[in-house]
Amino acid sequence: MLKRLSEVQALDLQLDALEGERGQVPEELTELVARVADLESRLERKSQEVDDLRRRVNASELELKSLAERRKGAADSAMRAATAKEAAQYQNQELQFATRVQELEEDTLPLLEQLERVTAEHDELKTELDGLQPTLAELRRREEERVAAVDARIAETREQRDRLAADVDKPLLRQYEQVRAARRGLALVEVANNQSCGGCRVKLPIHVVQKVRRGDGVTRCPSCGRILWNGDR
Repeated sequence: MLKRLSEVQALDLQLDALEGERGQVPEELTELVARVADLESRLERKSQEVDDLRRRVNASELELKSLAERRKGAADSAMRAATAKEAAQYQNQELQFATRVQELEEDTLPLLEQLERVTAEHDELKTELDGLQPTLAELRRREEERVAAVDARIAETREQRDRLAADVDKPLLRQYEQVRAARRGLALVEVANNQSCGGCRVKLPIHVVQKVRRGDGVTRCPSCGRILWNGDR
């Protein structure tokens, strides 16, 4: 029975190794995913910056348009004024509007220049990101194929393991699975050099070694609790 259990354990260890292999994402893919995520984050921030600058430019342009209309209205009113005093008042308004237009144009020019620069930076990031997408798609396709192949091996090995485990006494199998969970996979070990536990390497009492040699029931290491067996039997 312990011989069959050792075969089950061998397959369990294979399954552990396959699960580990499944989780080993290629470094090239991991690095590219991180790079793409960084570019996407930077692109989003740059898009927000572009949108903010465009709103500010649009607001300035709307105000300039309104000021130009009001300036023209003041000029027209000055031309139609009935008195010199009224004409002077409208001319003063026109001058104020003209001054504000000049100030606003001076404030808007740097915004336009900044918008042009930030838009170029945005487009550069997008071009870089778009250029990486085909490579990322190909690496992900390969990774999906790799994982699918490992999954197929896992399914085949698990099926084989379950067939063998069905022939092991259920109480013994439960003990094995409990010890395996507690001891990170290795539950059944041979007696090393006829004196030590093959798991924790602690020297075993002579009566424990003799019991294992006789194959007298299930014997566990007094130190680590692993199931002991004589592989020569």
